[in-house]
Amino acid sequence: MSTQKFIRDVGIIGITQVLSNLGAFFLLPIITKTLGTYDYGTWAQISITVSLLSPLALLGLQMAFVRFLAAEKDVARIREVFFSIFFFVFFTGMLVSVLVFALSDFLAVTVFGDITTSYYIKAGSFLILLSAIDQISLFYFRISRQIHVFGLLSLFQSLGRLFLVLALLLAGFGLLGVIGATLIVQVCIVLFSLILVIRQIGFAIPRFEGLGEFIKYGTPLTPNSLIRWITDSSDRYIVGIFLGLSAVGIYSAAYAIGSLVHLFITPIQFILFPELSRLYDEERVDDVRNYLSSSLRYFLLIAIPAVVGLTVLAKPVLMILTTPAFAAGSIVIPFIALSGLFGGVFQIIINITFLVKKTQFNLFIHVIAAVANLVLNVALIPFIGILGAAIATLASYILMVIVVIYISFRDLSFDLGFAFILKCIISAGIMAAILLLFDPQNLFYLLISIGTGIITYFTIMIMVKGVGKKEFELVKHLMGRNHQ
Repeated sequence: MSTQKFIRDVGIIGITQVLSNLGAFFLLPIITKTLGTYDYGTWAQISITVSLLSPLALLGLQMAFVRFLAAEKDVARIREVFFSIFFFVFFTGMLVSVLVFALSDFLAVTVFGDITTSYYIKAGSFLILLSAIDQISLFYFRISRQIHVFGLLSLFQSLGRLFLVLALLLAGFGLLGVIGATLIVQVCIVLFSLILVIRQIGFAIPRFEGLGEFIKYGTPLTPNSLIRWITDSSDRYIVGIFLGLSAVGIYSAAYAIGSLVHLFITPIQFILFPELSRLYDEERVDDVRNYLSSSLRYFLLIAIPAVVGLTVLAKPVLMILTTPAFAAGSIVIPFIALSGLFGGVFQIIINITFLVKKTQFNLFIHVIAAVANLVLNVALIPFIGILGAAIATLASYILMVIVVIYISFRDLSFDLGFAFILKCIISAGIMAAILLLFDPQNLFYLLISIGTGIITYFTIMIMVKGVGKKEFELVKHLMGRNHQ
């Protein structure tokens, strides 16, 4: 893959993410304004439960799929591996979903704190199965570098859910409508993906040959996902235990806005890992370093001003997108946004451990962060409420970045670009001073504020030579038509 095609593919995924995030952007006010803090808190708990248990069904096989088939050309081999993994994950996903369905009353009482939520837990239990097989279906297009197909399916998933949720809420289905819409859209995505896969590589009843090798690679990553969940999502459980479902709803709405920063890493990481795997296997280590350094640079170019902008506009954003009942959550947005920045940095650097096949270190890093997160949550939430949860999350991510740099750079180091980071911070600081002059009271003026901030930031970056010819060439490549 040429640098131009790499940048173009990142651009496609980036545009897709922007449009998909617009779907999520409009979905947040629709759900929060319709359901209120309590039902939204219930939906948030169901969502994080799905994110907790889906890795049990996947067993890290999605990462094994990418790592070992990124350079595979044999269609028969790809077909055998794909359907072996798909059917295996379907079985494990069904097993976990049925178990949650059977334990719904127990979960409603012990985790959700309300037996009436059992009905919604039953309805949402099969989101675990669909979430797992959905990832396997879509990862095929990732390893085959059909980025446009992946982008279209992702866009359909986001916008399709938006319109279906809106329709079912208007029809009076409430929280059940949100769950039902999500289920329907995920079923459609899986079916569409399978149709496209079968048309390209055919269908075969799997013999599960070589599946053991993939499980051996992926299984050590499963505890990582589960332990990573502790860092990312367990705070919602602990908030629920100490403060109730309404507090979960307030915190989750603020968390959803602050965590938008972490989404900037998605288009980069989506293309980056398969390409790094190929380059490393070809022993092109200098190219690997260059891709890592450039990826970090482009992520921080966007993430740093996003953190500063969300910090300044936290309360107006939350008030405009939700209702006054959620306004107390604005205090946590800066901490969650900064956590998203450190999470993106971590995600780029952790690629090194995947490349050198030292995935056992991933478990070590995630355990340290998870323990720190749990201890801080339990210590802080009873005393300072949801702010304690946000502080615990930020502290955990900072710790993860420090440890991953120490471990990964022993095998392969690259330039972190501290001078460039300083330019980004200075430019974002000036942008913040301009944004403090605004007090947007509706969506239109909020968008004006954001647009002004973007123009200010990049103008200063050009003046301090943080953005120059290389970045303009990137835009040229994205706009160009020449596919290399």
